[in-house]
Amino acid sequence: MALNFIEQNVTKYFNISNQQYSTITNSNDIKPLKTENLYLWKLFQAISSANVKRSDILWSSKEEEFLIKQWIEYTNSHILHASVSQVTSHVLNELNQVFSKQSFLVADRFTLADVFMYYSLISVFKELTLQSKEKHQHVSRWFNHVQSLPEVRLGNPVVLFSKTPLYSGSSH
Repeated sequence: MALNFIEQNVTKYFNISNQQYSTITNSNDIKPLKTENLYLWKLFQAISSANVKRSDILWSSKEEEFLIKQWIEYTNSHILHASVSQVTSHVLNELNQVFSKQSFLVADRFTLADVFMYYSLISVFKELTLQSKEKHQHVSRWFNHVQSLPEVRLGNPVVLFSKTPLYSGSSH
């Protein structure tokens, strides 16, 4: 999975300029959690440090901050460094269980954890069959909801979840 894809989309989502991102991520003040991938924590720090316009999706308590960091670490360890088949066989089952009980990863609202997870799963969902999407109905529902938000999708292609398109897109 491409970390660069996540970086580009997340910084675009938060309207963080390249210069602002470089200044923050090149700082020696970044203190990551114990992780193999400092890259995601630099991105997380850039979002936390920047005066972002979408601060409503950050956290409102220490507990939410911890849970968001935990989901970002999960993304790093279970999705970004795994093959599509590993993600399909293991991660989607876990996420399907999570989304069978709740609508979002943290709290009862869309947060930064959902943003990271969505960008991490785009390539996986593009390759899933309709049967696999149906099998993982709860995580598919969440993914489809998140991709319906234009400020999140950012021009990425829509992943289809229906066998029959409602409109062909061409005029007859």
